[in-house]
Amino acid sequence: MPFLKSNMSRMIAIAVVAAGIGLGAGIAVAGQPDMEGGLSALQTAQAHLTRVTQDKGGHAASARKLVAQAISEVQAGIAFGQSKGE
Repeated sequence: MPFLKSNMSRMIAIAVVAAGIGLGAGIAVAGQPDMEGGLSALQTAQAHLTRVTQDKGGHAASARKLVAQAISEVQAGIAFGQSKGE
């Protein structure tokens, strides 16, 4: 492809492709920003809970289990929404 012979042309082509991918990803989650935000918050909570070293009377383990269950439910909800075009 003659238009990709210069480094500048290659860099521009890569930037255009990357922008297109980024826009596509933004559109894919744009319909469910609250679900995506909730999922992100739960994943952050899960990361914190995995670092808890004390048992806290069994509550830390219970919290880890419930957060994992919540993550699963949110992911299922997102998938359901996507299947309905949301």
